[in-house]
Amino acid sequence: MMFQFLFGVDGSREKWADAIRTSLEGKLDDDCVVAMARLGNRYQVAVASESGSRLKILEVISDSIIEALGFYCKYEYLSDNLKLPLDKVSYNILLHALTQFDRSSEEAVLKSCVQINNGMALDGVYRFRLGLLKERWREIINLTKENAIYLTDSETFYELIKFLFSSIEARVENIVLSKKNGDYIITDEKTRKKLFVSTDINEIIYSLIDYAPLSIAVNKSFDNELAVDLITKIFGMKQNEASVTCLNQ
Repeated sequence: MMFQFLFGVDGSREKWADAIRTSLEGKLDDDCVVAMARLGNRYQVAVASESGSRLKILEVISDSIIEALGFYCKYEYLSDNLKLPLDKVSYNILLHALTQFDRSSEEAVLKSCVQINNGMALDGVYRFRLGLLKERWREIINLTKENAIYLTDSETFYELIKFLFSSIEARVENIVLSKKNGDYIITDEKTRKKLFVSTDINEIIYSLIDYAPLSIAVNKSFDNELAVDLITKIFGMKQNEASVTCLNQ
């Protein structure tokens, strides 16, 4: 009997659907088909399999949806409600660090309050099912605003970023940074899989924060000293933070 599962999100949140689609493609067996399409003003993702284990597929779908909601719902809520007198790059560094802060426990809360159902609307979950988490996020916003004046000092700002990283669980252990044909590339050192590619160095910085690796190796092709200095400031050299090593190869 063929297994099918559908979920959707409104057109303004394409990244949500695409992130889950990519996650599912990387985790599900080859006998599963994952497809994404725009239908009117919504995006829909479909998963289908003729021979895979229904329970196993549902578990992978659930984990991928919860992980994406944990990031995108919090990121959207903070970006909509947290306004600070910071330059764009610093603001986005802080926003990503705050979004990743305490993600593990927040994903546990998500699992308890979000039921993964065929045909579910992810934007509906964001609007109506996250009251407890939004209350926690409001506390983060209020605390950050109360200390906004200190964040304009560069040294204090990066001390806060390092503190936030003390609670972030690494999503990839070791990362290699390189550059090829104008593209900056983040690669998983263990699997050699490209995790993120961009011509925008700032997007690379934000993605590094999201992956929160234990170590970052910088290939000599990654010829951006300002970015390396910034990465060093963000991650520092403490035991539970990333170390930055230059690879001459």
